[in-house]
Amino acid sequence: MILVGDFGGTRTRLACADGKPGAWSISQLREYPTGGDAASLVRRYLADAAGPTPMAAAFCGAGPLSDDGSIRLTNADLALDPAALAAAAGQARVALINDFAAIGHAVPLLGPELLEPCGGGKAVRDAPRLVIGPGTGLGVAIAVPAAGSWTVIQGDGGHADLAPVDDEQLEAWRELRAARGRVAAETVLCGPGLERLHAVLSPGSTQGAEQIAEAAWRGEAGARRAVQMFTRWLGSVAGNLALTAGARGGVLIAGGIVPRWGRHFDAALFRAAFEAKPPYVEWLRAIPSFVVTHPHPGLLGLAALAGESLREPRR
Repeated sequence: MILVGDFGGTRTRLACADGKPGAWSISQLREYPTGGDAASLVRRYLADAAGPTPMAAAFCGAGPLSDDGSIRLTNADLALDPAALAAAAGQARVALINDFAAIGHAVPLLGPELLEPCGGGKAVRDAPRLVIGPGTGLGVAIAVPAAGSWTVIQGDGGHADLAPVDDEQLEAWRELRAARGRVAAETVLCGPGLERLHAVLSPGSTQGAEQIAEAAWRGEAGARRAVQMFTRWLGSVAGNLALTAGARGGVLIAGGIVPRWGRHFDAALFRAAFEAKPPYVEWLRAIPSFVVTHPHPGLLGLAALAGESLREPRR
Protein backbone atom coordinates (compact mmCIF):
# COMPACT_ATOMS: atom_id res chain seq x y z
CA MET A 1 0.00 0.00 0.00
CA ILE A 2 1.19 3.52 -0.89
CA LEU A 3 0.06 6.61 1.00
CA VAL A 4 -0.81 9.59 -1.21
CA GLY A 5 -1.94 13.07 -0.23
CA ASP A 6 -2.99 16.22 -2.07
CA PHE A 7 -2.92 19.42 -0.01
CA GLY A 8 -5.06 21.88 -1.96
CA GLY A 9 -5.93 25.49 -1.33
CA THR A 10 -9.31 24.52 0.15
CA ARG A 11 -9.39 20.77 0.74
CA THR A 12 -6.80 18.12 1.58
CA ARG A 13 -7.29 14.60 0.24
CA LEU A 14 -5.45 11.59 1.64
CA ALA A 15 -5.81 8.08 0.30
CA CYS A 16 -4.26 4.65 -0.20
CA ALA A 17 -3.05 3.46 -3.58
CA ASP A 18 -2.75 -0.20 -4.49
CA GLY A 19 -1.82 -2.06 -7.63
CA LYS A 20 1.20 -2.00 -9.88
CA PRO A 21 2.88 0.41 -12.30
CA GLY A 22 0.36 1.50 -14.91
CA ALA A 23 -2.63 0.17 -12.97
CA TRP A 24 -3.06 1.98 -9.67
CA SER A 25 -6.35 2.13 -7.78
CA ILE A 26 -7.23 4.75 -5.18
CA SER A 27 -9.11 3.70 -2.04
CA GLN A 28 -9.91 4.85 1.50
CA LEU A 29 -10.10 8.46 0.34
CA ARG A 30 -10.73 10.98 3.08
CA GLU A 31 -11.09 14.74 2.77
CA TYR A 32 -10.21 17.36 5.37
CA PRO A 33 -10.28 21.17 5.37
CA THR A 34 -6.81 22.45 4.51
CA GLY A 35 -5.11 24.08 7.48
CA GLY A 36 -3.39 23.42 10.78
CA ASP A 37 -0.42 21.06 10.75
CA ALA A 38 0.09 18.84 7.71
CA ALA A 39 2.00 16.09 9.56
CA SER A 40 -0.74 15.87 12.20
CA LEU A 41 -3.29 15.44 9.41
CA VAL A 42 -1.26 12.53 7.99
CA ARG A 43 -1.09 10.86 11.39
CA ARG A 44 -4.83 11.35 11.84
CA TYR A 45 -5.52 9.77 8.47
CA LEU A 46 -3.36 6.72 9.18
CA ALA A 47 -5.10 6.26 12.53
CA ASP A 48 -8.51 6.54 10.84
CA ALA A 49 -7.53 4.13 8.06
CA ALA A 50 -6.19 1.62 10.61
CA GLY A 51 -4.15 -0.21 8.00
CA PRO A 52 -0.55 -1.39 7.77
CA THR A 53 2.36 1.04 7.59
CA PRO A 54 2.59 2.19 3.96
CA MET A 55 5.43 0.93 1.79
CA ALA A 56 5.99 4.41 0.38
CA ALA A 57 4.38 7.83 0.43
CA ALA A 58 4.07 10.83 -1.87
CA PHE A 59 2.43 14.19 -1.35
CA CYS A 60 1.70 17.28 -3.37
CA GLY A 61 0.75 20.83 -2.51
CA ALA A 62 -0.77 23.78 -4.33
CA GLY A 63 2.31 25.96 -4.28
CA PRO A 64 5.86 26.24 -5.61
CA LEU A 65 8.58 23.82 -4.54
CA SER A 66 11.27 25.64 -2.54
CA ASP A 67 15.00 25.01 -2.86
CA ASP A 68 14.92 23.02 0.40
CA GLY A 69 12.21 20.72 -0.96
CA SER A 70 9.35 22.21 1.05
CA ILE A 71 6.15 23.79 -0.20
CA ARG A 72 4.20 26.71 1.21
CA LEU A 73 0.70 26.75 -0.23
CA THR A 74 -0.09 29.84 -2.26
CA ASN A 75 -3.75 30.16 -1.29
CA ALA A 76 -3.77 28.67 2.22
CA ASP A 77 -1.79 29.11 5.42
CA LEU A 78 -0.02 25.76 5.33
CA ALA A 79 3.60 24.67 4.97
CA LEU A 80 4.64 21.19 3.84
CA ASP A 81 7.96 19.92 5.15
CA PRO A 82 9.14 16.63 3.60
CA ALA A 83 10.98 15.48 6.74
CA ALA A 84 7.94 16.06 8.96
CA LEU A 85 5.66 14.33 6.47
CA ALA A 86 8.05 11.37 6.23
CA ALA A 87 8.11 10.97 10.01
CA ALA A 88 4.32 11.13 10.16
CA ALA A 89 4.02 8.50 7.43
CA GLY A 90 6.62 6.18 8.99
CA GLN A 91 9.00 6.59 6.07
CA ALA A 92 12.69 7.42 5.71
CA ARG A 93 11.74 9.84 2.94
CA VAL A 94 8.75 10.87 0.87
CA ALA A 95 8.19 12.53 -2.48
CA LEU A 96 6.81 16.08 -2.28
CA ILE A 97 5.89 17.93 -5.47
CA ASN A 98 3.59 20.64 -6.81
CA ASP A 99 -0.05 19.59 -7.21
CA PHE A 100 -0.11 19.98 -10.99
CA ALA A 101 3.21 18.21 -11.34
CA ALA A 102 1.38 15.31 -9.68
CA ILE A 103 -1.27 15.44 -12.40
CA GLY A 104 1.55 15.57 -14.94
CA HIS A 105 2.82 12.24 -13.58
CA ALA A 106 -0.66 10.80 -14.17
CA VAL A 107 -0.66 11.75 -17.87
CA PRO A 108 0.58 8.36 -19.17
CA LEU A 109 -2.07 6.63 -17.00
CA LEU A 110 -5.01 8.64 -18.33
CA GLY A 111 -6.47 6.47 -21.07
CA PRO A 112 -9.30 7.46 -23.42
CA GLU A 113 -11.89 6.38 -20.87
CA LEU A 114 -10.63 9.09 -18.49
CA LEU A 115 -10.44 11.90 -21.04
CA GLU A 116 -13.44 13.68 -22.54
CA PRO A 117 -12.51 15.14 -25.96
CA CYS A 118 -13.33 18.82 -26.38
CA GLY A 119 -12.00 19.75 -29.80
CA GLY A 120 -8.91 19.70 -31.94
CA GLY A 121 -7.25 17.10 -34.09
CA LYS A 122 -5.09 14.08 -33.35
CA ALA A 123 -2.31 14.04 -30.79
CA VAL A 124 1.25 13.84 -32.07
CA ARG A 125 2.91 10.85 -30.49
CA ASP A 126 5.90 11.61 -28.25
CA ALA A 127 5.10 15.33 -28.19
CA PRO A 128 4.73 17.35 -24.97
CA ARG A 129 1.34 17.57 -23.27
CA LEU A 130 0.05 20.55 -21.33
CA VAL A 131 -1.96 20.16 -18.14
CA ILE A 132 -3.96 23.18 -16.96
CA GLY A 133 -6.71 23.53 -14.44
CA PRO A 134 -8.60 26.23 -12.57
CA GLY A 135 -9.65 25.41 -9.02
CA THR A 136 -8.83 27.34 -5.86
CA GLY A 137 -5.94 28.63 -7.98
CA LEU A 138 -4.73 27.95 -11.53
CA GLY A 139 -2.35 25.02 -11.96
CA VAL A 140 -0.07 24.35 -14.92
CA ALA A 141 2.39 21.57 -15.75
CA ILE A 142 4.03 20.12 -18.84
CA ALA A 143 4.58 16.40 -19.38
CA VAL A 144 7.34 15.54 -21.86
CA PRO A 145 8.14 12.05 -23.22
CA ALA A 146 11.76 11.16 -22.54
CA ALA A 147 13.66 7.91 -23.10
CA GLY A 148 10.60 5.66 -22.96
CA SER A 149 9.22 7.43 -19.92
CA TRP A 150 7.89 10.88 -19.02
CA THR A 151 9.48 13.96 -17.49
CA VAL A 152 7.25 16.47 -15.76
CA ILE A 153 8.10 20.17 -15.77
CA GLN A 154 6.45 21.94 -12.89
CA GLY A 155 6.10 25.69 -12.73
CA ASP A 156 3.74 28.49 -11.80
CA GLY A 157 2.23 29.46 -15.12
CA GLY A 158 -0.96 30.48 -13.35
CA HIS A 159 0.86 33.55 -12.02
CA ALA A 160 1.99 34.80 -15.45
CA ASP A 161 0.43 38.06 -16.65
CA LEU A 162 -3.06 37.90 -18.14
CA ALA A 163 -3.68 39.86 -21.34
CA PRO A 164 -7.04 41.01 -22.72
CA VAL A 165 -7.63 40.13 -26.37
CA ASP A 166 -10.75 42.19 -27.16
CA ASP A 167 -12.53 45.32 -25.95
CA GLU A 168 -14.87 43.44 -23.62
CA GLN A 169 -11.97 41.74 -21.87
CA LEU A 170 -10.00 45.01 -21.82
CA GLU A 171 -12.79 46.79 -19.96
CA ALA A 172 -12.97 44.00 -17.36
CA TRP A 173 -9.17 43.82 -17.15
CA ARG A 174 -8.92 47.55 -16.41
CA GLU A 175 -11.36 47.24 -13.52
CA LEU A 176 -9.50 44.23 -12.14
CA ARG A 177 -6.21 46.07 -12.43
CA ALA A 178 -7.63 49.13 -10.64
CA ALA A 179 -8.79 46.88 -7.80
CA ARG A 180 -5.76 44.58 -7.54
CA GLY A 181 -2.77 46.36 -9.09
CA ARG A 182 -1.70 43.41 -11.24
CA VAL A 183 -3.78 40.95 -13.21
CA ALA A 184 -2.34 37.45 -13.47
CA ALA A 185 -4.00 34.48 -15.13
CA GLU A 186 -5.00 33.20 -11.69
CA THR A 187 -6.67 36.53 -10.91
CA VAL A 188 -9.51 35.37 -13.19
CA LEU A 189 -8.99 31.66 -13.87
CA CYS A 190 -9.93 30.08 -10.54
CA GLY A 191 -12.98 29.90 -8.29
CA PRO A 192 -12.32 33.23 -6.54
CA GLY A 193 -11.39 34.64 -9.95
CA LEU A 194 -14.79 33.79 -11.40
CA GLU A 195 -16.31 35.61 -8.43
CA ARG A 196 -14.12 38.67 -9.13
CA LEU A 197 -15.03 38.62 -12.80
CA HIS A 198 -18.74 38.35 -12.06
CA ALA A 199 -18.51 41.22 -9.57
CA VAL A 200 -16.88 43.38 -12.26
CA LEU A 201 -19.49 42.48 -14.87
CA SER A 202 -22.42 42.60 -12.41
CA PRO A 203 -21.51 45.27 -9.81
CA GLY A 204 -22.73 44.47 -6.32
CA SER A 205 -22.71 40.71 -6.82
CA THR A 206 -21.58 38.62 -3.86
CA GLN A 207 -22.30 35.20 -5.33
CA GLY A 208 -19.84 32.32 -4.96
CA ALA A 209 -18.34 30.49 -7.92
CA GLU A 210 -20.78 27.55 -7.76
CA GLN A 211 -23.76 29.90 -7.51
CA ILE A 212 -22.50 31.87 -10.51
CA ALA A 213 -22.16 28.70 -12.59
CA GLU A 214 -25.62 27.48 -11.60
CA ALA A 215 -27.10 30.88 -12.46
CA ALA A 216 -25.36 30.75 -15.84
CA TRP A 217 -26.88 27.34 -16.58
CA ARG A 218 -30.30 28.83 -15.75
CA GLY A 219 -29.64 31.51 -18.34
CA GLU A 220 -29.11 34.52 -16.07
CA ALA A 221 -27.43 37.10 -18.29
CA GLY A 222 -24.76 38.45 -15.91
CA ALA A 223 -23.63 35.02 -14.73
CA ARG A 224 -23.66 33.66 -18.26
CA ARG A 225 -21.50 36.53 -19.46
CA ALA A 226 -19.01 35.92 -16.64
CA VAL A 227 -18.77 32.19 -17.37
CA GLN A 228 -18.36 32.84 -21.09
CA MET A 229 -15.57 35.37 -20.52
CA PHE A 230 -13.93 32.96 -18.07
CA THR A 231 -14.08 30.19 -20.68
CA ARG A 232 -12.66 32.39 -23.44
CA TRP A 233 -9.84 33.58 -21.22
CA LEU A 234 -9.06 29.98 -20.24
CA GLY A 235 -8.85 29.08 -23.93
CA SER A 236 -6.58 32.03 -24.64
CA VAL A 237 -4.20 31.21 -21.77
CA ALA A 238 -4.16 27.50 -22.68
CA GLY A 239 -3.31 28.41 -26.26
CA ASN A 240 -0.45 30.65 -25.11
CA LEU A 241 0.96 27.84 -22.98
CA ALA A 242 0.51 25.28 -25.76
CA LEU A 243 2.57 27.50 -28.06
CA THR A 244 5.23 27.92 -25.37
CA ALA A 245 5.42 24.20 -24.58
CA GLY A 246 4.99 22.95 -28.14
CA ALA A 247 2.18 20.82 -26.69
CA ARG A 248 1.22 18.95 -29.84
CA GLY A 249 0.53 15.89 -27.70
CA GLY A 250 -2.60 17.56 -26.38
CA VAL A 251 -4.01 19.84 -23.70
CA LEU A 252 -5.59 18.28 -20.61
CA ILE A 253 -7.98 20.38 -18.52
CA ALA A 254 -8.15 19.31 -14.89
CA GLY A 255 -8.83 21.13 -11.61
CA GLY A 256 -11.96 21.59 -9.57
CA ILE A 257 -14.04 23.71 -11.96
CA VAL A 258 -14.22 22.58 -15.60
CA PRO A 259 -14.62 18.82 -14.92
CA ARG A 260 -17.45 19.70 -12.51
CA TRP A 261 -19.16 21.80 -15.18
CA GLY A 262 -19.45 18.68 -17.34
CA ARG A 263 -21.75 19.15 -20.35
CA HIS A 264 -22.13 22.84 -19.50
CA PHE A 265 -18.50 23.52 -20.44
CA ASP A 266 -18.59 25.43 -23.73
CA ALA A 267 -15.87 23.60 -25.63
CA ALA A 268 -16.52 25.56 -28.83
CA LEU A 269 -15.97 28.87 -27.03
CA PHE A 270 -12.82 27.52 -25.38
CA ARG A 271 -11.45 26.26 -28.70
CA ALA A 272 -12.20 29.48 -30.57
CA ALA A 273 -10.08 31.44 -28.08
CA PHE A 274 -7.45 28.68 -27.95
CA GLU A 275 -6.93 28.77 -31.72
CA ALA A 276 -7.24 32.53 -32.36
CA LYS A 277 -3.52 33.22 -32.68
CA PRO A 278 -2.56 33.93 -36.30
CA PRO A 279 -0.37 32.87 -37.96
CA TYR A 280 -0.59 29.72 -35.80
CA VAL A 281 -4.32 29.08 -36.14
CA GLU A 282 -3.95 25.84 -38.07
CA TRP A 283 -1.08 24.65 -35.86
CA LEU A 284 -3.21 25.15 -32.75
CA ARG A 285 -6.34 23.76 -34.41
CA ALA A 286 -4.55 20.44 -34.79
CA ILE A 287 -3.84 20.14 -31.04
CA PRO A 288 -6.49 18.04 -29.28
CA SER A 289 -7.92 19.13 -25.93
CA PHE A 290 -9.55 16.98 -23.27
CA VAL A 291 -11.30 17.37 -19.95
CA VAL A 292 -9.87 14.95 -17.37
CA THR A 293 -12.72 12.89 -15.90
CA HIS A 294 -10.72 10.92 -13.33
CA PRO A 295 -11.90 12.34 -9.98
CA HIS A 296 -8.42 12.51 -8.45
CA PRO A 297 -5.70 12.52 -11.13
CA GLY A 298 -3.17 14.08 -8.75
CA LEU A 299 -3.43 11.12 -6.37
CA LEU A 300 -3.02 8.79 -9.34
CA GLY A 301 0.14 10.61 -10.37
CA LEU A 302 1.50 10.48 -6.82
CA ALA A 303 0.94 6.72 -6.74
CA ALA A 304 2.92 6.36 -9.97
CA LEU A 305 5.73 8.53 -8.59
CA ALA A 306 5.93 6.66 -5.29
CA GLY A 307 5.67 3.33 -7.09
CA GLU A 308 8.74 4.19 -9.12
CA SER A 309 10.67 4.72 -5.89
CA LEU A 310 9.86 1.15 -4.84
CA ARG A 311 11.44 -0.14 -8.04
CA GLU A 312 14.69 1.75 -7.51
CA PRO A 313 17.57 -0.43 -6.30
CA ARG A 314 18.46 0.09 -2.65
CA ARG A 315 21.86 1.56 -1.85
